[in-house]
Amino acid sequence: MSNSTSTTSQTDKSFFNPFPGLRPFGLEESHLFFGREGQSEEVLQKLANNRFVGVIGTSGSGKSSLMYCGLVPILYGGFITDAGSSWKIVVTRPGSGPIDNLAAAIVKSDSNNQEQDTIQETDVKNAITATVLRSSSLGLVEAIKQSKRKPNDNILLMVDQFEELFRFKRSSEGTRSINESLAFVKLLLEAVKQPEVPIYVVLTMRSDFIGECAQFPQLTQLLNESHYLIPRMTRNDLKRAVTGPVSVGNGTISPHLVQQLLNDIGDNQDQLPILQHALMRTWDYWVKNRDEGEPMSIEHYEAIGKMEKALSEHANEAYDELSERGKQVCEKLFKTLTEQGQDNRGIRHPSALWEISTIAKADNKEIIEVIDVFRAPGRSFLTPSAEIGITDETVIDISHESLMRIWDRLKMWVEEEAAAVEMYMRLSEASAMFQEGKTNLWRPPDLQLALSWKEKQQPTLTWAQRYNPAFERATVFLNASAEAYEAEEANKIKLQKRALRRTRIFAVI
Repeated sequence: MSNSTSTTSQTDKSFFNPFPGLRPFGLEESHLFFGREGQSEEVLQKLANNRFVGVIGTSGSGKSSLMYCGLVPILYGGFITDAGSSWKIVVTRPGSGPIDNLAAAIVKSDSNNQEQDTIQETDVKNAITATVLRSSSLGLVEAIKQSKRKPNDNILLMVDQFEELFRFKRSSEGTRSINESLAFVKLLLEAVKQPEVPIYVVLTMRSDFIGECAQFPQLTQLLNESHYLIPRMTRNDLKRAVTGPVSVGNGTISPHLVQQLLNDIGDNQDQLPILQHALMRTWDYWVKNRDEGEPMSIEHYEAIGKMEKALSEHANEAYDELSERGKQVCEKLFKTLTEQGQDNRGIRHPSALWEISTIAKADNKEIIEVIDVFRAPGRSFLTPSAEIGITDETVIDISHESLMRIWDRLKMWVEEEAAAVEMYMRLSEASAMFQEGKTNLWRPPDLQLALSWKEKQQPTLTWAQRYNPAFERATVFLNASAEAYEAEEANKIKLQKRALRRTRIFAVI
C-alpha cells in the first residue's frame, strides 16, 4: 500500500489514512474506491463488445481511478465470459516517447513477480521491444507474442493520459514526432482489429482534448463507436466517496463535516482530487489532535485550510522546508514538469530525472532531495511514490493537473515558463527567416528583451529541444544581433567623437 494510505499515527495503529490525495487510486486500492458503483459495468460492456473503449472526462473526474479500481477488479472476476478471468495488465502513457514508453510498459509487465533484471538488461529488453513495435503496424501484436504470458492470458492495454500524444505530436522533433504519433495510434488500432491475440485497449483522455482526435480519422471512428463519458457524481455518490473510505480506515466523521464537504465541492466536479487531498490532510490532523471517541469534524477541516487553501498551504509547507539552493532547484523542477498548452490549459510534462537534472543545471542528488520532500509520506504532489527508488531514467511527474490550478506559486511558475517558451519560439522563427534572407537581425526593443530572457532563463540545449530543435541557430542569431548592434553603437560613438573634434578645430580656426 502506498505511503499516503499508510499509518499516520505512531500512537494508534488501528487507523490508516484511506485517502490518496491528488494521485489516482492504485490497482491495489479498490477497497477504498467509492461513489462510482455501476459505471465500471458500463465501461466493461463496451470493452467486451469492441475490445476497445475510450474513457473521457474532465480533469479531476476520476478517469484513471475508475480504470484501476473499477474496471480491473471485475475483469479478474471473469465478467467478460468469453475472455475468462486470466488477464495481464499493461499500463502506459504516451509521454515524450509513446512507442518507447509502450515498450518499457510491456517489459515491466513481464518482470512483475519475476526476478529483477539489472538496469542494463532492462535497457536491452526495452530497445528490442521498441524495435519490434516499430517493425510494422502489427508490432504490438508481435511484441505481446514474444512477451512472457500464459497461453490463456488476455491482454488489457491501458493507455492513461492519452492527450499527452497531442503534445508529443506538436513537439520539436517535427516529422519524426508526427510519424511516431501516427505509428502509435496504428499499433493500437491494428491490435484491436486482429483476431489472433486477445488484446483489449482502454484509453483515458481529458474531454477538452476530444476535438484533437480528428487528426486520426480511424481513431475518431473507433471512439465514436465505443466511448464512455464519465457522468457527474450525484450528491449521494460524493457522500459515499467521503464516508466509505472513512469506515474502511476505522475512522468516524461527523454528519456536519460531510455536509460541509459536499457544499464546498458543489457542482465543480473537477475538484474531486482537491477533495481527496483535503480529506487526506484532515484525517492526518484528526488522528494527531483528536480527543478520545471524537469523530472527524469541521474543526479539524478548518484547521488544514479547507478545500480552498489546503493544497496550496500544504505545497508551501513542503517548499519552505527546502534550503535556498533547494528552492532554486524546486522552481526548475516544477517548470520542467508543467506546460501551458493551447487556450492556456495546464498540461503535465513528465520528464526523466536526467532530463530534469540537465535543464536545472543540478546533479541528480539535488533533484532527488527536492522530489523526496514533495512525495514524502502524507504528501502526494509528485510521482512515483516514496517507496519507489529513483534512477537516472525514472520518469518524474506531478500527481494531478489541479496542482497547477491551485498552488499559487506553481501558477506563477507556469506563466513565467510560458513566457520564456514564447520568447524562445519567436527567436527560433526569426533565426529561420534570417537564414532564408527574409528578415534582418534583431534590434531593440526585441534584442533587449531577448538578451534579458537569455540572462534570466539560461536556456540549455535539452530545455530548448522540447520546443524547437534549432537551438544553436537561434543562439547564433541572437549573438550576431547583439554584436551587430554593439558594433553599430560603437561606430556611432566613434563618429560622434570625430564630429566633435572637427567642431573644435573649426572653432579654434
